[in-house]
Amino acid sequence: IITVVIPIVFVSHTCELNGAELMLLELGAQLDKEKFFKILVVPQEGPLLREAHQAGFVPKIIHQKWWLTSRKEKWRQPLNWLWNLKGVVNLVRLINRHSVQAVISNTSATFLGGIAARITKKPHFWIVHELLHHPRPVVEFILGNKLLIKIISSLSAKVIVNSGVTGEAFPATTPVVILLNGLNWSRIDRETRSLGLPEFWNFLDQLIHQQEREPQQILSQLLPKRKEIQSGSRIRWQLSLQNQYLGVVGKLTREKGQDLAIYTLAHLKEEFPRLKLLLIGSPAEKSFFSYLKKLVQKLGLEERVVFMDYVQELYSLLPSLDILVVPSRQESFGRVVIEAMAVGVPVVAFGQGGLKEIIEDEHNGSLAPEFSPEILAEKVRLLLQDELLATKFMIEGFVTVKSKYNLREQAKKLERLLEQWIVQKR
Repeated sequence: IITVVIPIVFVSHTCELNGAELMLLELGAQLDKEKFFKILVVPQEGPLLREAHQAGFVPKIIHQKWWLTSRKEKWRQPLNWLWNLKGVVNLVRLINRHSVQAVISNTSATFLGGIAARITKKPHFWIVHELLHHPRPVVEFILGNKLLIKIISSLSAKVIVNSGVTGEAFPATTPVVILLNGLNWSRIDRETRSLGLPEFWNFLDQLIHQQEREPQQILSQLLPKRKEIQSGSRIRWQLSLQNQYLGVVGKLTREKGQDLAIYTLAHLKEEFPRLKLLLIGSPAEKSFFSYLKKLVQKLGLEERVVFMDYVQELYSLLPSLDILVVPSRQESFGRVVIEAMAVGVPVVAFGQGGLKEIIEDEHNGSLAPEFSPEILAEKVRLLLQDELLATKFMIEGFVTVKSKYNLREQAKKLERLLEQWIVQKR
């Protein structure tokens, strides 16, 4: 049994707060503080740095540029590596100064932790959130992603992945562990208490344990409570109580497929005159953002599409939606899916990547079998027209997240992994 406090370092390639960073923060916050002293290395000031204190990390800034980039900017990588040498030296010093026992890199976009851990002979764990074997990966290595996968494997005591499909990139000889995203229910409670969501959860729990109820009885009892929460959320976010809302959450990028969601709305606009689309997320590229705005104008949807930028208290906004749409062209996990399920929002998505590991088609959500806005629109149409089906997705989605995506269990898994390797090194 380890009784001393173990210093560990987490390394993030960014100071933004996207899905990968939220997973890191929430997992780290759950680690036993009597066992682990947690340092978080970030490249600059930003939202992640500000949240780190609250999650129990000691944040440190070590400047670095991305070791990997998008396809268009691969030429920058060798220049970035040279610039990052100073960061490697600084991280090595930090590891030695604090007697750090393990290093954890978050996302494949940074080599900083892996190199510094190899120099200092500390066990290194690489959390990979990207589909590195995808035909159009989000990040690409200038020397090829096959070599990147070998580098990640060779620099890691364990490769930690967020889904089975993410792990498929690695050969059988690579020690891969799946660590799922988990939900921070206390945070959800904090952001939604004024909407009455905790009472809604209690009601859902009762429904789950009373399976003999007739579907129409469930509908008549559940729907008014759901509408009440939805109204409270819309009032808070100044959204119309009369409209219907689809929502897409994520940075505005081609991979997240906001353009496909706009086309989906175009197929539904005549049939559902009060249907609107909320695009919740900040622009990642000016060119794609410009393309989306021109597409909205071209399709005559200026009054139907709302760009909302990044929202920090997302759990308070999600209940406003009638349906969460996930039109991603690639998704290694799909954290927003379990976030929506937790607050009673049904989900429609393209059946690809990690989404297929969360959503069981027509059971706890709906999956479009191919990248077609027409097919996605048909899935949305069915859900908007069938309140009983939407209610089924609400209930089964809630069961899914309660039973499978337990944050504390995932943190315990990480604790056991760290302790095992640190004891071996000693």
